[in-house]
Parts: sequence; C-alpha cells; structure tokens
Amino acid sequence: MARLILAAGLALTIFDGWLAHRFGSYGTLFDLKEIAQIAAWLAAGYFAGRIRPGTPMRVLMMTLGLLLASTAPAAFALETGSAGLQVVVTVAYVLTALQLPLGAHVFLAYPSGHVRDRSGRTVMVGGYAFGAVMVVLQALAGPVRPSGDCRDVCTPLPLVDSPALAGLTSQLAGLGSAVLTLVGASVIVRRMITASRRQRRVLAFPAVAMVLTALLFALVGVFAATGTNDLNPTLALAQFASLVAVPAAFFLGLVRERLDEARVSDLIRRIQYMPAGRLSDAVSQALGDPSVRIRAEVPDDIPADHLTVVGDRGDPLGVIVHDPSLRAEPQLLEAVSAAVGLALENARLQAAVRAQLAQVRASRARLVTAGDEARRKLERDLHDGAQQRMLSVGLILSLLRHSLTDAGTETKELLDEAEAELRLATQELRELARGIHPAVLTIQGLKAAVEQLVVRVPVRARVRIDELPELSDATKATAYFVVSEALANTVRHAKASEIDIRITYADGQIRVRVEDDGKGGADFAAGSGLTGLADRVAAIDGVLRLDSPLGVGTVVEVELPCG
Repeated sequence: MARLILAAGLALTIFDGWLAHRFGSYGTLFDLKEIAQIAAWLAAGYFAGRIRPGTPMRVLMMTLGLLLASTAPAAFALETGSAGLQVVVTVAYVLTALQLPLGAHVFLAYPSGHVRDRSGRTVMVGGYAFGAVMVVLQALAGPVRPSGDCRDVCTPLPLVDSPALAGLTSQLAGLGSAVLTLVGASVIVRRMITASRRQRRVLAFPAVAMVLTALLFALVGVFAATGTNDLNPTLALAQFASLVAVPAAFFLGLVRERLDEARVSDLIRRIQYMPAGRLSDAVSQALGDPSVRIRAEVPDDIPADHLTVVGDRGDPLGVIVHDPSLRAEPQLLEAVSAAVGLALENARLQAAVRAQLAQVRASRARLVTAGDEARRKLERDLHDGAQQRMLSVGLILSLLRHSLTDAGTETKELLDEAEAELRLATQELRELARGIHPAVLTIQGLKAAVEQLVVRVPVRARVRIDELPELSDATKATAYFVVSEALANTVRHAKASEIDIRITYADGQIRVRVEDDGKGGADFAAGSGLTGLADRVAAIDGVLRLDSPLGVGTVVEVELPCG
C-alpha cells in the first residue's frame, strides 16, 4: 500500500510539474513552491517508514502528499482550452475540500499514527464530515468566478451555474476551515499541557509547527470567508513555509525516536554489570522518561500500558514502569527490555555466585579454625600427657642412678645412654608440639612467637615487627605459619645467607613480608607447602604474593585482616 501511494504521488508530482511548466501562469517560483510542498510530505512519509517500519504515520503522511499532488492542478492557474485539462482541474478543485480534514487527521495522529483521545477523534470525524459536504458543494457550484486575471481555476466546469452558490460555498469553506483549524490547534495545545515530560520532549517541535500552521490556515479561511481573495504575499509565504516545516518537524521527531533506540546500545554497555539499584536512572536517561522505575514484581496498582515485563511473563526478571507514550515505540521498548533483562540476569547470577563464594569462604574459615583448634588440643595433649610422662621417666632414671651406688661401669653407661635418648626424645617432642601449634603464640602473641622461631634458624635473620593491634586467633596463626613455612623453605632450598622478616600494620590489615637473598626459583606448583599457605591465607580473606626470580632471592608477602 505505502509503495503504491508513493509511486502514484511521484507520478502525479511529475505530471503537475509538466502542467505548471506548460500551462501555468503564476511563474516558476510559485510552481516550485507547490511541488516542494508535495515532495516534502511524500519524502517525510517514506523516511518515516524507514525509521519506524510499520508505523501508520507513513501511510498518512504519504497519502496527504498524494492528495496535495492531486489538487495541485487547481492551484497553477492553467491557461488552456483543452476540455481534458478542464476536467482535471475541476476534479483537483473538488478534492481540495479534503486537504484540511486529512491534514487535521495527520496532525492529530502524530506520532503513533492513531487518534486515541476523544476530543481528537471528534475533531477528526467532524473534519471529514465537513470535507464530505464541501466536496458536494464544490462539485455543484465550482469556484468563484475571477473578476480580473485568472486565479487558480481559470476554466471551471460547475454542475450548477450559480455565482451566488459559488460565493456562498467559498465563504462556508473559509469559515469552516477557520473553525476546524482553531479547534484542532486547541486540541494539540491541550495535549501538550497535559502530556508527560517525555511526551512534551517528543511533541515539542512538531506541535509548535502544527499550531502555527493551523493558525495561518485559520487566517486564510477568515480571508476567504470575508471575500478577500488576494492574500498578502508575506502571509502566503508563511503558509507555505509552515506546510513544509510540519513534515520536516514530523521527520525530525521520528529521527529523535530513532536516536533514542541508538542510545540503547550505549545503555547495554553501561548497565550490563550495573547494580540493580541504579538501573532505573540509566534506563530513564536512555528513554528520556523521568517516570521510569524498575520493579521486581508486577504491581497491581499501575495500568498495563505503563508496564513492560522483562523476560518470561511466567517468571519475569522484573518490570519496567514507564510513560504510556512509549507503547508507540515497540522496537525501542523491546531493545530496552532486552538490555534490562541482561543486566538483571547478570545481577541475579552475580548474587548467586557471591552467596556461593561466601558459603565457600565460611566453610574454609571453619576448616581453618577447626584445624587450629585441633592443633592446640594436640599440643596440649602432648605437653600435658606424653611430655609429662617422659619427664617422669627421666626422674625415675635419675632416682635409679642414685639407688645403684654399687652398679658397674656397664650399667652406668646404659643409664647415661637411656637418659640421653630420653632428653633427645623430649626435645623432639617439644619441637613437634611447637610445629603443631606453639604455645607461646597463644600465651605471648605473634611477636614473641616469631622471635622464638628465628632463634632456631641457622641463618642470619633480622626481625622488625610494628606495634600490632589485637589480632584474631586465625590471623595470628596464619601469620605465624607463613613465617614458619618461608623460613623452612629458605633453610632447605634457598641457600641464603640472610633473611629479613617485616610485619607491619596499616588500614586494618597486617602485612607479613619474608625476604631472603637465596637462589630464588620458588613456585606454587613446585610443592604443597606454598599452595597450602595460599589456601590458608585465602580462607581468612587474605592475599599472598610470591616473587622469586632465579638468582635474585625470594619474597613472600601476605596481607591479612586483623579481625
């Protein structure tokens, strides 16, 4: 349908141009003005369909262009004695009665292509009724006969040869046109007053152009009703400018809507990882609608035309509450809904991942705490049980030595060997207890435990520890075992001559740094010691960093929360 209207409009425009050039008496400038007016509506309708496929405005605007092309022969003041052209001009003149009703329909239907309000439909129906009456009257009476030079229709073919009826028809047409345009303009003004902020933004430029055009047409109608046939040239030029400006304004309004759609791509980039609480502002900015809100569930107190469901209607991700005027832009709403759905789905997945990660961290922390508690219990059991029994055995051996005063040399040597082995076993048991969980860490704190740890290291070591706040048991144990494992690796593998241990506190965290001047090359993949440390550090939300280039030395650095 739209292509057929466009083809017919273009064909008629070419025909109009030929008529004006061959038989017109107004001159080239006037002819170009009429052709430009037709072309403006046809082009605006065509591009409206390209910008918003399926919009009824496309057909309405091109139909108005087709009607203007059909009525143009009645405006060129054609000077010809051809009977065929006289018929063409007469038909064109009769069809001019439909220009204003169709124009009012186009104005009132913008931008959706539908006239939905009651006052607008009333004006539209009244306009077509008035147009139908004027078609009949203009076909019967024809135009008013020119008293001097030919104006518009030079050789009319009225059905009734009555100059009085022709004059009355002209006055009725002028008066009716003035009333219709003023009432239509008032409807457009009222729409602007009651419109939402977004609707005003879309309607602003087209509404101004429509109202100015309506007022100029009303003025022309008043002139016609009073019998003033000679229009002021300035008024005629303003009327033409307004008629061209309206399709241009319509087109720009549709372009603005397309730009709104283009902003959706930027919206997708911005909101894909945006917190759900900030989505409303981003979508509101993209749509130019300050009333936009993102709801988790479908509200019962808001009309359906204000809502767009995001995702599956059976299990929606959310609901967009917006201005109902956006219903006229389904592609824009669909694109925004998809973007919001992506953001909400990402937010839902991130929340699920964060919850699972929190559970994993809590589980790891519980495992570390349980392990430390088991270490402390084992250390106490060794200290209070096996170690005490070994001390008792040593005491018994000492008493036995004193009771065997007459014992031979061999017996005394056996006692000496037994006591030596017992002392060695006791020392090894104490070392084992310290490795499991040093009692000094619990009793005297991290600083004393690290200093005691360094005493047994066969490498020159420097220890610097800041004044530390109260630390949790898990943090103290983790820091201690980091230093212990780093020292053990240095002694076993690094061939270092010096170790530097630094423990500092800042911004609610302690930083443990152990550096040696050994051969380097330490790697997490090389053994389970560093990997176990990394797991333990991560379990209390800490960070472990390893820097160990070959031939330079090794730096183990850990950041741990105090609590």
